[in-house]
Order: sequence, then C-alpha cells, then structure tokens
Amino acid sequence: MEVDETDKILLDMLAEGRCTQGYLVTETDLPRYKIHDRLKMYGKMGYAKNLHENTALWELVKDPREESDDG
Repeated sequence: MEVDETDKILLDMLAEGRCTQGYLVTETDLPRYKIHDRLKMYGKMGYAKNLHENTALWELVKDPREESDDG
C-alpha cells in the first residue's frame, strides 16, 4: 500500500491506540468522508479492525508502513 500524508496522520493516531471516526475527524480536521473511506480501506486490507460498528471504534492491527519499509 502506498502511504500518503492522510494515511500518515491517521496511522500515527491509530498506532497510539483505538480511535473513533468522530475523534479522528475532530483531531485532524480532515473531511469525515475521507476518514471514513480510509478506515474502510484499512479494514478491507486487514490493517485495521472496526471494533464497534455504532461508534466506529477502530484499532490498528498491522501498520502498512512496516511492510513498505522492506523494499
């Protein structure tokens, strides 16, 4: 996965601990739709897990930046 600035911001926050989508929106000032799309993508790729559907509580499972450091 190619990581851009938006990903760096979100992944840094998720690396610190679980975050809700609303918290990420408030703390980053990124558009809600962009955060929503990224979180869904992380989930599909196995990098993050949605722990609570109603509150959109997410947890980082595996940091994609660690994979891109290999080569």
